[in-house]
Amino acid sequence: MPKPNFFLRTKLLQPRAVVELLSRPRLTEKLVGEDTETFIKCANTRGLCLIAQGAWTNAEQQFRFALELAEKNSNEQFVRIITHNLALPPGFRGDFGEALRWLKRIFRDGKTDKQLPQESIGHLNVSRLHLLRGEFEDTEKHLERALELCQLYNLKALRGEIFETYGNFYRETGDAAHASEFYERANKAYEDAGINIASRDLDEERAKFYFQSGDLVKARGLFENLIETRRKTNYEIGMRRAKFFLLEIRFLQNDAENLIKETEELLKFFHEQTLYHDEAMTSLLLANIYFLGKNRKQMMPHLQRALDLTARFDYEYWLRHEIQKYPELFKDEDIIEKLPLDLRDNLAAATPQIKTQPIQIFERAEKITDLTIKVLGHVDIYRDRSKPFAADAWTTRRARDIFCHIATSPHRRVSKDVLIDEFWKNEDLSAIEKNFHPTISHIRKALNSRQTFKQNFIVFRDGAYQLNSELSYSIDTEEFEGFIAEAEKAKKENDTEKFLENLESAHELYRGEFMSGIYEDWAEEKRNYFAEQHLRVLNALAKFSFKEKSWSKALKFATEILTADPFREDMQRLLMKTLAAQGNRAAVKEHFENLQELLKKELGVAPAPETRKVFQELLK
Repeated sequence: MPKPNFFLRTKLLQPRAVVELLSRPRLTEKLVGEDTETFIKCANTRGLCLIAQGAWTNAEQQFRFALELAEKNSNEQFVRIITHNLALPPGFRGDFGEALRWLKRIFRDGKTDKQLPQESIGHLNVSRLHLLRGEFEDTEKHLERALELCQLYNLKALRGEIFETYGNFYRETGDAAHASEFYERANKAYEDAGINIASRDLDEERAKFYFQSGDLVKARGLFENLIETRRKTNYEIGMRRAKFFLLEIRFLQNDAENLIKETEELLKFFHEQTLYHDEAMTSLLLANIYFLGKNRKQMMPHLQRALDLTARFDYEYWLRHEIQKYPELFKDEDIIEKLPLDLRDNLAAATPQIKTQPIQIFERAEKITDLTIKVLGHVDIYRDRSKPFAADAWTTRRARDIFCHIATSPHRRVSKDVLIDEFWKNEDLSAIEKNFHPTISHIRKALNSRQTFKQNFIVFRDGAYQLNSELSYSIDTEEFEGFIAEAEKAKKENDTEKFLENLESAHELYRGEFMSGIYEDWAEEKRNYFAEQHLRVLNALAKFSFKEKSWSKALKFATEILTADPFREDMQRLLMKTLAAQGNRAAVKEHFENLQELLKKELGVAPAPETRKVFQELLK
């Protein structure tokens, strides 16, 4: 389960000192009047600083005071911002319903003239609350809107937060591959914005990802590091929340030393801080510990407290997961009667869901890419396999072909003049002026079709169109050439294993001729080049397989070469030698006779002397 984690990133390094300064009697009034926006800002800032100190009640009072001033001065912008901030105290405490009611007051749906950049933060926080409640459709809707506004207002510091929450969303919906991808995107976005990862919760969310996937060892290591990091930065609540998950992992690993004492201390902290969601989770953990020790008397009050908090603050989504994880804990008759009817049904069907052995976690071996471009074979361009572009995204084939030409050219770059010469060479100037820029626009739109977030993949610099170097790509032609270069390097270093590995990777990547079905001059030139390179790969694989006496592979690769070029007598000889090595003399004879007939019919010649000599020796 995710924890209540709200966007509150103040640049104030000493919130206590700021509160004291802003709270000095009449200091603010002397500097500015109550009817000024600055005065309202000061009141709002005091509230944020109190939040940073964990003083929820005082913060709430300060926000209400700021709201009263903003309403009195008819300052609608600050009314909306402050109502958003009024959601922070109940949100931190775990009253998600109350927090949602305040948060939604920042929005003015359908009124673009009333739109605020802060609405992006609002949508992000609303999505987090819906995620905590298991309302996934609403979560995704608000995440999409948060990202849309984030891009519109270029809020770089917020982008990592949104990607991180996307990772949490996919984690909670069981999509491990996308969760891993978006955690990587969040990490990169934080780095690009110059944000220290330690100041965010990304490592905590990743640790939960490993925990839910059953990799308790990796999760434990991350939580232990988090506790130490947060202790050094005096992030008390964050340290305690990481401690909770560490205690649950220890419980699952049967590491029971001081477990009850440490869990009770943690429960006391959450109770005193009125952190209800954390208290509910810790109460249930303590109940589990006593249940395992067969101490029903000590178990019942803590289990009852968890159920009471669930009923009060609607933690039903969380409780449903806990019932699936620990069904035996809830099968006491007194407890069953206290469960909502639908959760009783869940309990009847539940079996323990805790994974104590890691399942496969889809952490990608390859680098996360923003765009994948495959042109060896039929053209295949996508950003996310699970979210294909619309069927009509490429409004013209010309737009798609121009993009492929740019992507597969040296430095991923083609000058505007070259593009015009190759794609509009028979058209007059007026037609070019009419169609060129709309075509480039079509490319940009196609690459964002049906995608969660919009990105600009094509940029114009120094007279040329090129792929945006700030984004990452997987282009099969580049990878194909990279495998060949690595194979050649391995051959020089006598590294047989790497040599073969890279050749096989290059062969697997080659799905067919370059941009199959496209016959313009620029494509034909590249098609011939890559076909030649592929034949080189096949030639090396066939000879290597023959040398290693891997007869079936030698036949396979030699046959592929001869399908493309049946007049390659060196491969004809290798194929006959392979057949002979398998003891198939009849096949050798048949193959030579077929070759004779082919050469006579197509070229009017006989097999080369060397081919005839090999054939005669194989039949001896």
